[in-house]
Amino acid sequence: MSKKSSTSVKERRAQYQAEEQRRRRLYYGGAAVAAIAIIALFVIVRQLTAPSLEDVIVPDPLAAPANADGRAWGPADAPVLLEEYADYQCPFCGDFAKGVGQELADFYAATGQVRFEYNNFAFIGTESQKAAEAAECANEQGMFWQYHDTLFANQRGENIGAFSNAMLKNFALAIGLDTDAFNSCFDSGRHTSLVRGEKTEGEGRGVTSTPTLFLNGEQLPGGLTFAQYQQLIAAELGQ
Repeated sequence: MSKKSSTSVKERRAQYQAEEQRRRRLYYGGAAVAAIAIIALFVIVRQLTAPSLEDVIVPDPLAAPANADGRAWGPADAPVLLEEYADYQCPFCGDFAKGVGQELADFYAATGQVRFEYNNFAFIGTESQKAAEAAECANEQGMFWQYHDTLFANQRGENIGAFSNAMLKNFALAIGLDTDAFNSCFDSGRHTSLVRGEKTEGEGRGVTSTPTLFLNGEQLPGGLTFAQYQQLIAAELGQ
């Protein structure tokens, strides 16, 4: 009797363990299928909403500021130096570029009094890094500012495909760059280290958000108006 009872317990335990293993396999299998389905849905939605070449907004006019010098404008020996750290996906950077930044260029670029230098602070995500690298490739063809303006004109949101590799190449095509040279530069990743290094440099200078600007080495508060910049620049010029 005891032996029969013992055998029955072992059988029930084995059956229970087998059933537990079956349930685990079903659970993890179902979870894996659900995860794959979610990823597939994300890819499909991203493809459906991703912009195409026809969607590219080309700024009008498509031109560099007066005295443009790579990623800067104004003479290297100007008495006033403005330095910007920015991220191409940052909406506030876009507002600055199309607003106060443009006003500064229009007013000061031809005067010889101010030099403005753009620096990458790509911190929002992969598309920020890639957009900055793409702008450096445009810079190789002397069209940094045109590409810079096109990036900001085509902001659509953060890391949603607006600055996918394909779109960054479309921007180059839309503004008339040599696309073979641009694509070769971009695909090689030769500006990856430069962009990452500028972010590290910015962090070392206390940059924690974008856009951050420095006037003759002193960090400025954010959100200044064009009139406030004029006052600060006039003070540096002793006016």
